[in-house]
Amino acid sequence: MEPETRQIAHQDVLKDTFQRKPVTKPDSQVEILDLEELKDFQGRKRSEFENVLKVKRLDIKQWIRYAQFEIEQHDLRRARSVFERALLVNNSHVPLWLRYIDCELKSKNVNHARNLLERATNLLPRVDKLWLKYVIVEESLGNVAVVRRLYGKWCSLQPGRNAFDAFVEFEIRYQEFENARKVYARYVLVYPGVETWLKWVNFEKKHGTLITTRQALSLGLDTLALYESTPERDIATFVSAFAEWEATQQEHERASALYQLAMNKWPSNELLASAHVQFAKMYSTSSALDESIMDKRKREYRSSLAENSSDYDLWWLYLDLLQKHFPHELPDELERSVIDNNPEDQNKSLSWRRYIFLWIRVLTYFELHMRDLGKTKDLFEKLTKEIIPNKRFTFAKVWNLYAKFELRQGHLTAARKLLGYALGTCPKNRIYKNYIELEIRLKEFDRVRKLYEQYIAYDPTAVETWVNYAELEENLGDDERARAIYRLAASEEVGLGHEKRIEVMRKLISYETTEGEFARASSAYKDLLQLSSYDSGVWIEMALYESSIPTEEQLLMEVDASSASDEEEGTLEVTEKHKQSTRQVFEQAISYYRNKSDKQGRQAVLRALSNYEEVHGTAESQRKVKERLPVVKYKTKLEGGIEVEYLDLEFPDDSENHLATDKKSKLLAMAQKWQQEKKSS
Repeated sequence: MEPETRQIAHQDVLKDTFQRKPVTKPDSQVEILDLEELKDFQGRKRSEFENVLKVKRLDIKQWIRYAQFEIEQHDLRRARSVFERALLVNNSHVPLWLRYIDCELKSKNVNHARNLLERATNLLPRVDKLWLKYVIVEESLGNVAVVRRLYGKWCSLQPGRNAFDAFVEFEIRYQEFENARKVYARYVLVYPGVETWLKWVNFEKKHGTLITTRQALSLGLDTLALYESTPERDIATFVSAFAEWEATQQEHERASALYQLAMNKWPSNELLASAHVQFAKMYSTSSALDESIMDKRKREYRSSLAENSSDYDLWWLYLDLLQKHFPHELPDELERSVIDNNPEDQNKSLSWRRYIFLWIRVLTYFELHMRDLGKTKDLFEKLTKEIIPNKRFTFAKVWNLYAKFELRQGHLTAARKLLGYALGTCPKNRIYKNYIELEIRLKEFDRVRKLYEQYIAYDPTAVETWVNYAELEENLGDDERARAIYRLAASEEVGLGHEKRIEVMRKLISYETTEGEFARASSAYKDLLQLSSYDSGVWIEMALYESSIPTEEQLLMEVDASSASDEEEGTLEVTEKHKQSTRQVFEQAISYYRNKSDKQGRQAVLRALSNYEEVHGTAESQRKVKERLPVVKYKTKLEGGIEVEYLDLEFPDDSENHLATDKKSKLLAMAQKWQQEKKSS
């Protein structure tokens, strides 16, 4: 036989199997309308479950689905029956026990859940999940003594490390440190490794005393030494931990003696010898050793920087080393770290930021530590005029630091010239803000106004700048200028976005209200309404605003009643005049949306009016408004030759107007007919 030209691969077999797989239809949803249908549905589902279980009796997942169905039907008795039957089939299935217990806990049957947990832990004592569930339930109920007894019983079975760790954390939570020590005593008997002993030592460091910590370390070392099978790595790790702790307690002689004893007992332990050398380097009192280590590190840093002088992070570490151990070399190296060492990037990048921060460290050191003001100024000049490519980008932080340096020397004019030069060369928002803040502190408000004008010309789309400018004029008492700034910002000529213009108008309304210019605020609301394309939310705000402003009578009363209490001053009575004005605005909005055939907006305004009448109206006015609320009706329309159902809003006002119009037209027709008959006769 000749071999086939095309070999069948495993992908072809899988593809053919997938194509032959039957398509499963989604389950149809059952809509239950009354109790009889519910009973029928429950009976059918139970029959289905029972029939399936006759075939798949050992399928515990099917039992769980059956029990979950009974839980959803709120029939806890049947659910328990299903769970118990499932346990008769397989009582070693842990998820089944957990679902049964969770069912009882969700139903707040705590005693049932406790009995189940007792049964489960007695039947399956080696399953940690059941024990953990048991202790969590009892601890959430506040039964601390019961939880401690359960942990003791659990740990007596020599479970995994997680059980002992949980027991220790439990005792720590309740500040029972002596009990925690007893747990660790049992823990190290079951798991006598170095990991367990270090956990005990860390516990004593945090919650114990100097004596208890040393006892734990000594006992651990003695215990590990008894076992010949203890790995050399574990011995070295524990001895190092012991010695480092003694060193932290300033017991360097104890630590050295400990290493000597350990080396005598385990002379072939290379890891222990290496740890001894490292310890000697770290804690030796010999100044020569310390200097040699620092010299070696300094040479390594210099070698790395000679290969890559643009590693600014390494420069930072190198300067830290010099500042701590070689301060006499620091000034020269500081200057060498930044001079002729700028990044080659043509754009502002992370390298440039790191380089500038290195410059800031150099400048700070020369000014504050060296007190060399002349050198500091020369470095500032070099950085701002030669290093930073101001034509492409700049750093506002540097200009701000330079200006503050000049201010500390009392050179106000020089500081102003610096900030002005920075704005003329490469303007940035932060430089403008710093310059404005400086002039405000100096109370040079004419300069502040000029700076704000330049700032707005630089970036007219920044709402924050316009608002800050207007608030400055508010604080200075120039209301007309502040009002004009708000109006100019909200105009189309400036070019702010739609949302930003709305934000400015809201600021203007708030300002006019604060100033007591309620008529101007109402006018601003009309402008805001037009700007928002007559949004229903703005209509509602505008209407409610009419009830929040005091009338002329209330203003006069407030002036006369100067001795009124704070509570009386803070409350505003809503008068009939308020209600009339508010209702008038609501009616204008309703008429607008009726003419525009905007049913959604009209509905929103009517609902707001109804809510207003619920608070401030009478029973009659509330009834009338509720009668005007729309009714939702289902209607049909043709779309592409297909009848489509949709929701529509019908307003009672529209039907009444329609009837009135029909009646008027019929009466007019009858009058015209009578007039014609009279002429003919």
